Amino acid sequence: MAIGNLSNTSATYDDGLDSIAIVDNLQSIRGGRTLDVTGFTPAVIRSGHVIIQATATGQYKPMPVTGVNSIGGLGIVTPGTGYTPASNTAPVTYSAVALTGGTGSGATANITVSGGGVTAVVIVNKGTGYAAGDTLSALVANIGTTGTGFTVTVASVNEAGVYGTLPASHTYQGILINSVLTAKPFAGIMVRGNFNPVAAPYDFETIRAAFTTATNGRITALAD
Repeated sequence: MAIGNLSNTSATYDDGLDSIAIVDNLQSIRGGRTLDVTGFTPAVIRSGHVIIQATATGQYKPMPVTGVNSIGGLGIVTPGTGYTPASNTAPVTYSAVALTGGTGSGATANITVSGGGVTAVVIVNKGTGYAAGDTLSALVANIGTTGTGFTVTVASVNEAGVYGTLPASHTYQGILINSVLTAKPFAGIMVRGNFNPVAAPYDFETIRAAFTTATNGRITALAD
């Protein structure tokens, strides 16, 4: 059973898009629903988000998303000292090295070492859950055999992400009417009408065909 936070602590969110994300709300679930947000990491579930339902329990949930707060760009590299190769040796690039530290996970990079220090870091996998200003590093064993002091900062993150895969034994049900905090997931759900996918939070095209089939065309994406 989904549980919502009923505290009266003041918290609001407004990106100005709620009023244009829902074009025509012709029918919604009476009384709304409390969403099961287990595993949903964004702080806000924005208007236009696709809502799904577990067939076994009837529980409504926000469609899963991936790549939220992935690394958008790296900043200052502190090369460190004593890494392999050392001075007067040709540069060596270590491929798809796991980056450690920061608030996120899953990021990897190609790391070039020359003259005992790291000279270049190129992102391979952007990971998820990072924040601008995070300081990252790598295990010594993954960039040679010795060394200390290498760090690289996260300059920017991609806040949005993309829709993930519809979980097994779940069905598409509707569209979130108004943005809600993930900590207070009391949701109005449109089940018939039109919404603007441009104002919606994630790329709808990746799931448009499956969503339209599942909802029997009751909800239409109309870009204004």
